[in-house]
This record gives sequence, structure tokens and C-alpha cells, in this order.
Amino acid sequence: MFRLPDPGHPWRQILSRVPAPPKENFYIVGGWVRDLLLLGPRALGPDIDLVIDGDLDPWARSVAASFKADLRVEQGFLTARILVPSDGGWPLRIDMSRFRREWYERPGELPHVAAGSLEDDAIRRDFTMNAIFLEWSTAKKQIVGMRDPHHGLRDLREGVVHPVKPGTFREDPTRLFRWARLSVRLGLKSSEPLKKSVESAVLLPDLWECVGGARVYREMDRLLDEPDPLEVLERLFDAGIIRSLGGSSVLSSVRRLRIRRWMGIRNALRGFNQGVASGEVLDRDMFYLALFFGIPRNGVRTLMARLGLGEKMRERLHQVLFEKDGWPFEGFYEGFEKASGREPGRMQALADRLDLPRVLLLLLIAREEDLTFWKDYIVRDRWTPPLLGGEELLKYPDIPPARRGMILAELRVLQRTGVLTQPGQARVWLGKKATEELL
Repeated sequence: MFRLPDPGHPWRQILSRVPAPPKENFYIVGGWVRDLLLLGPRALGPDIDLVIDGDLDPWARSVAASFKADLRVEQGFLTARILVPSDGGWPLRIDMSRFRREWYERPGELPHVAAGSLEDDAIRRDFTMNAIFLEWSTAKKQIVGMRDPHHGLRDLREGVVHPVKPGTFREDPTRLFRWARLSVRLGLKSSEPLKKSVESAVLLPDLWECVGGARVYREMDRLLDEPDPLEVLERLFDAGIIRSLGGSSVLSSVRRLRIRRWMGIRNALRGFNQGVASGEVLDRDMFYLALFFGIPRNGVRTLMARLGLGEKMRERLHQVLFEKDGWPFEGFYEGFEKASGREPGRMQALADRLDLPRVLLLLLIAREEDLTFWKDYIVRDRWTPPLLGGEELLKYPDIPPARRGMILAELRVLQRTGVLTQPGQARVWLGKKATEELL
């Protein structure tokens, strides 16, 4: 016997506020149902998908009115969405649609959508565990039934990911990323038909031809928020998915080490209440620097484009990885160490002359004992702007250009150690230093 699940108090309250559609009850489907059945109500995230049998527009408007929320409608896909404030402070996202059928003119393109039945709606989904429909009674304020046309509950109980149909990855290759994320996060095995579907998909030479880079980028962005991004990435490499995008077939030990370093630094920095300077840039730039580190220049260009990175981001990362002339220190990190004498304060002072992506790469390749200082450097509540900028040195034209950077670095060390605290003090010090340089 199967006992219908209870969504728990917070979601029960939310669902009880949803007004009845024309046929009284509505259905819940997708990842919310999967997580409820597999992990219980405490594991539910902030997103839910509601589906009805009938006209969407009037019901979606009544739902938005019930929550006093703005309604966003996608007419071409027969969907609507609202964001609802929660007690936890983050918005709950309620996606609404009617039962739909879909077809693809070309594999990989976005599908055409039309009204359909529950069975049509189930067959258009990716995995059987995401094609389970729970029926919510608006009169009884509870789940009263389940429709499971593809035996997703059985597959969940057996701990396997199984495709709804053999061509699921051919239809939409971005589902390959979803498979890797879900199988790792939920600890699920892959069924034999799914393995064969993955193997056949990645061998197709035109697999990604009609998939826009923005869609791939969104999938990679979701990867960054996984509990174990490295294991997901390893699965993408092992299955040949990264190779099919134009990358390597192997996640090298060097890149694995860099990504593990990225994870450690990211997790440590997230512990600070004040957050991290340029936090989003930190996560994305540092991750891609770790991923691309050691890949030949031409290969990186191709992979960057396929992963949907924007032009500015591609140029920024390419410059940091390959254009060593852009570094003010000879020999890249080795020159940086030599110029600083590996004295932590001076290393941070020299880093003031670098932009954030270069500092992030230094974090990835620095010695383990240096990491504490680098973490402090990019935590917002411990970073202070320099007391004086390079324009102050231009007032002393007799100072050789080769010495100016080191003088600024020495000034920054004095600031970080508290010897100098005001711009006026720094100018007095600089005047004395200039006099010494000329003697």
C-alpha cells in the first residue's frame, strides 16, 4: 500500500491558498514531487510546478490575485509564474501551466507547445521520477491522488534515474547536465536504458548545433550551487559530455586540484557575514579559471563559446590565463613571489595592482600556507582601499619607473600593519621616501 505524502505545514499553507481551477483540483509535478517522495517535506526547495486540465489564463490570474503577486505569462509555452515572499526571506516560485503536448522541428531547439492531456504532459518530461503527478484537492486542502504513467515511483524506490523515452537527450541535450546533477545530489544510479541514451547522444556530431549557449550557461550555473560541484563535473567528463561540447575527455589531476581549491575557498568565504567582494564574479570567474587552467589556448576558445560565456567574460579569462605580458611581474606567479619575497603583507600590497580575476588565479595556484592571507584580501569587511594611488608618484618624476611599484607596495604594507592610517600621513612618508630614493 502507498500512503499519499503530506507536504508539511509551510507548503500546506501555500497550497491551501491556491484557488480552484474550473475542474476543482490541480496537480503538482516535477522536482518538488520527486523530492517530497524521496526525501520528505523538509527537503523541499522554494520552487513548485502546478498543472491544470483546462484554460490557464483565468486560473493563473486568480492565483496571482490570491497571493497579491505580479503575474508573468509566457503565452508561447502556455505557462505563468508568480513569486511569493516566504517566512525564510527568500521568494517562493510558483510555476503554473496546463497539460501540454510538444514537438521539436529540430532536435535541440526549443519545442512547439499546444494544449494536451496528462499523458501528453508526462511523455514530454525528461525522467520518470519527474513525471509523477500528485492531485491536490482544493476542497479537502490535501493531496488526494497520484498519477504515475511511467512508473517513476518504482524507479525512485529502486534508486535509479530512468528516461521517459529513449530520445530524451536528443530532444534536449541540456538534460544531460540535469541527469549529472540529480544523480550525484540524490545518490541515484542510472538505468541501463539511460546509460545507452547518454552514450548515443554524446556521439552525435550535431548534438549541440541548435542549443544556444545561454541554455548551457544556465545549466553550468546551476552546477556551481550543487553540494559537490566537483563530483558532478567528473560525471560530465566521464560520460563524454564535456568532450561533446569541444572540451577534453579527461578532468586532469591539475584541474581537479584547482576546482577542489575553488570549492574550499568559496565555502570558507561564504562563512563571513559581510559577504565577499564581487561575490558572483568570484564564484564564476574562479570556477572557470580552475576549469580552463592547463587547457591549450585554441581549445579554451571553443569550449568557452559552447558553454555560453559572454564575450567580456571570455576575454577577461583568456587574458588572465594566456596573456602573461599583461602581468606586471615577470614569470607570472613565480615573479610575483620573487617581487614580494613571499612576505604576506607585501604579497597583498602587490595584489592591489591586479584586477580581481588575476587575484583569483593567484588564489588557485598559491601555496597552501598563503591562503589565509588571500582569503582576507577579498573579504569585503577586511579590505580597505589604498591610502594613495599611483598618481601621487607622478609628482616625483625623478623616481625610476621600475621602483614605483615597489614603493607603492611598501606603502600598502605600512597601511595594512596600521603604521599609516591617513592619506596625509602617507603623503609625508612618500615625500621622505622620494628624498631617500634620490640620495
